[in-house]
Amino acid sequence: MHDFDQLNQILILLFFSVISVAIFRKINLPSVLGYLLVGMLAGHHTLGLISESAAIEQIAEIGVVFLLFTIGLEVSIPKLMSMKNIVFGIGLAQVLLSTISTMGLAIWLGMSWQASFVVGGALALSSTAIVVKQLTEQHELHSRHGHIALGVLLFQDLAVVPFLVLIPIFALPDGGSLFMPISIALLKGAFAFGVIYLVGTHLIRPVTHWISSTYSSELFTLFILLITLLAASLTWQLGLSLAMGAFLAGIMLAETEFQHQVQTEIRPFKDVLMGLFFISVGTQFNPQVLIHEPLAVFLLTLVLMFGKGLGIMLIAKLSGNETGVSIRSGLSLGQGSEFGFALLGVGLSSGLLSLEVSQPIIAAIVFSMTLSPMIIRYNGRIAKRLSPNYLDQQKQNEIHIEQAADHISDHIIICGFGRTGQNLSLFLKQANIPFLALELEPELIQENWDAGEPVYYGDSSHPEVLKHAGIDHARAVVITFHDFNISHHITRTIKQLQHNIPVIVRTRDDLHLEELLEMGATEVIPDTVESSMMLAWHAMTHIGVDKAIVDDLIDQARCDHYSRIRAFFHSQEDYEHPEHFHHLHSIEVLSGSPAIGKSIGSFQFNEHVSVVALIRQHVRGDYPEPHTLLLADDVIVVEGPTNETRAAELEIYSGKI
Repeated sequence: MHDFDQLNQILILLFFSVISVAIFRKINLPSVLGYLLVGMLAGHHTLGLISESAAIEQIAEIGVVFLLFTIGLEVSIPKLMSMKNIVFGIGLAQVLLSTISTMGLAIWLGMSWQASFVVGGALALSSTAIVVKQLTEQHELHSRHGHIALGVLLFQDLAVVPFLVLIPIFALPDGGSLFMPISIALLKGAFAFGVIYLVGTHLIRPVTHWISSTYSSELFTLFILLITLLAASLTWQLGLSLAMGAFLAGIMLAETEFQHQVQTEIRPFKDVLMGLFFISVGTQFNPQVLIHEPLAVFLLTLVLMFGKGLGIMLIAKLSGNETGVSIRSGLSLGQGSEFGFALLGVGLSSGLLSLEVSQPIIAAIVFSMTLSPMIIRYNGRIAKRLSPNYLDQQKQNEIHIEQAADHISDHIIICGFGRTGQNLSLFLKQANIPFLALELEPELIQENWDAGEPVYYGDSSHPEVLKHAGIDHARAVVITFHDFNISHHITRTIKQLQHNIPVIVRTRDDLHLEELLEMGATEVIPDTVESSMMLAWHAMTHIGVDKAIVDDLIDQARCDHYSRIRAFFHSQEDYEHPEHFHHLHSIEVLSGSPAIGKSIGSFQFNEHVSVVALIRQHVRGDYPEPHTLLLADDVIVVEGPTNETRAAELEIYSGKI
């Protein structure tokens, strides 16, 4: 009966979670808040629909394990190194300043230094989910304040692990110096890292290769779950947290080619289990704190948002950034974090914090996360109000762009002056074609400016910047960013200003080619497709094929937006994108199939599916006639979206006409 009661409680939680998450998604608020609301309403402080359950708490703890595992997966060593000045400069300074200042305030209010450490760590962290989502939607993730926010968030993610290690140590009974327990914990952590790294390199990676070759999603998922929980068990046996082992396992797999597949497979488990964790946090929250201690909640929320935001602004300013950029960075990161709840949960379970003390802190984090999307949305306007010089600097940048554009005509506007943009500029200079480049990276701009290149600071997604760049008398615009969302937004802005101007867009692959063309792009150049054609050109000319013949083949391949060569036989990973319209699929006509004796044209395939080849007795014929009758052991090659080619296969197998 006890097990049945627990099942009923979980069903209640899932039912209300579906409703609350749907509502919060609809009003564009984080689903974390929906889970917290469910826990708060269902907990014993309010409706009392669920009681305190060890089973639910254990499931929630496993949710934290998978959260740390996914954090580890996203920790890219090359990415950390490329942003090291922000990550280990501004990020480290922010976490230290926020933690120490909060600890000082908490100790002044009468808390122990151990409890103050928990509170300081919980309030030092910002919400990665909220910040990245909001900045991405506003196309600001690649701006200067977006880079600062991302770098600080990366360090905060790393900082979660030492907090999880130190909090249980600080909860040990007083009895001497903490030097020895901390040293032992560090040695255990180093040992765990060494074991996980060696096992991952010499055993896990080869086994993962073998499992991926089976093309079994079920087996792959089971294996990843096993790795995660084994690593968590190792650190638990060493007296460390479960989450630390999962984090180390994530870092190990992040450096392999399976990173994105692992993220895809593990996400459903992580989302559900993390939802239960936030619900368990919500059950511990007593809404009456809003009635009994409204001033404390208000002041904590204000200190959290204003204090942390001001601290980040000062650190960013001292790091050499403009005042406006520093303000926007502070506004973006001035909220609590989902990880803050995790640290508070560890503090509660270890006995360092009481429920009464944690109530206003939980409320402050919730309110800050609720208000933050609105503040981030208007961070630019707020920065301009608080720093008139920032607006003046932006106007000065636009004046510089306008002055440069006034002296040229029939020029090319290059949006983004990284490696691709710089290589393009070399060819334009050799052809005596004027160009003007827009870039947001200050160091990149300064180096190119010193070298005499016409590169200016400007966000090419803003209409005013494009107007000042002379889009009304430019010959064409070239977008070099590999991020589809940015390219899509810039293309739309350009076409709203000058509908007839040619727009050439560079993309990483051809996945969104049709969408960009529909938006108004004149040409879309996918890196993967072009590189494969260049490989073919070099290979064929190297073995002696006449260059004129090869050039003609390449020109044919580029016709009609690469339609002849975009189809390919895809691997398991490509099934993540069923909307891709250019996959090939082979369908074998088995002996005894009802399709034998029927013509190819008699099958009612979807309009997006076409038959591109028929293989009969090992002889391939391209584009067979519709009246061709099928024979046993024929192989039909069809082209189209993944879902539609699978539907065509079912039609062939069933013989339906």
